[in-house]
Amino acid sequence: MRHALVVVRAGFGAELAQLRRSRLLVVLTVIQAVTFLLMVSVFGLTGSRAPTAFVNQDVGGALAQRFAGDLAAAHHSFALRTMSYAQAEDELARGDLVAMITIPPGFSADLASGLPVQISVAIDNVNADLTSDIQRAVPTAILAFSRENNLPGVHVRPVETPLVDHETDFIPYLVVSALALDAFVVAGILGATAVAREFESRTIAGLAVSPTNPLLPLAGRALATSLVSAVAMALTTGVVVAGYGVVPRHPLELAGALLLCVVIFSCIGVAVGGVMRRTLPVASLLFGLALPLYIDSGSLEPERFDGNLIWTIAHSSPVYYAVGLLQHAVHGLRVTPEPMLLDAAALVGWAVLGVGLAGFALRRGVRA
Repeated sequence: MRHALVVVRAGFGAELAQLRRSRLLVVLTVIQAVTFLLMVSVFGLTGSRAPTAFVNQDVGGALAQRFAGDLAAAHHSFALRTMSYAQAEDELARGDLVAMITIPPGFSADLASGLPVQISVAIDNVNADLTSDIQRAVPTAILAFSRENNLPGVHVRPVETPLVDHETDFIPYLVVSALALDAFVVAGILGATAVAREFESRTIAGLAVSPTNPLLPLAGRALATSLVSAVAMALTTGVVVAGYGVVPRHPLELAGALLLCVVIFSCIGVAVGGVMRRTLPVASLLFGLALPLYIDSGSLEPERFDGNLIWTIAHSSPVYYAVGLLQHAVHGLRVTPEPMLLDAAALVGWAVLGVGLAGFALRRGVRA
């Protein structure tokens, strides 16, 4: 047992020394993790703030100004820009705007008199998703405006009963989910390259004929990359907390979920490295898998909202359970119908499975 620990420790030290010589790889991998945070932030901002012109032809009308405020307050729907009719028409024709909302002359006076008013909404429907956002948000703003100003004629008013006692904005939701993706990228690539490098340099042949178990020094290398990955994830989490102002509600749960992610994705990386045995292909493969896993695991919204088929498939990915735990740990949200203990148990099961897969792939690689 002591001899095995010595061999693992030697592999651990050798990999740390190799990582010190490959500082550029480590730095670029960590930078890639932070880049994913920025990427999903830009995605959230561009996908939820449709550039919309507001043309007010009711000059001086108090109700028109109030309605503009309700439009601007429609949650993550409009990036409202006040401009002239001619300017709005020109920008809409050029494709710089998603929509153009025009308030007609006499808007405030007609409403005060109880007369019906027609608001013109011109939509560039080249993008169905943004168009749907506009179509949903305008009626919502009209209802809010009518309720606040006690206007006649609106006989049906929605009564909202929130199931969650606090609001979570889209960007903070996205960046927390991105932590699971970051763990996949950092831990997976470092673990895979550490093993694939042994095959590329053919040092694996020497390990195969050594008197000790060849898996032990490789295990030490995997532990070293896992340690570096855990440090990288701590730095990335610090960016989320300090840069985005997202304060975890359950810090220990967050730490535990991220550590499980590091273990799982390190083992998956080791398994991929043992099968492919080339550093460049494994990095390309893991980068290619990152976004599909991220998108199809409830990272943008609870996966159960996307239909039973996709939701069922998502259960086969550890990212699904990781996102569930991370969202609960940071925002206090239940985005999976499974209890948090079941999500945690699933991640532990994935960690055990990952260790088994890594060992199986390495044994096959050494024998080959």
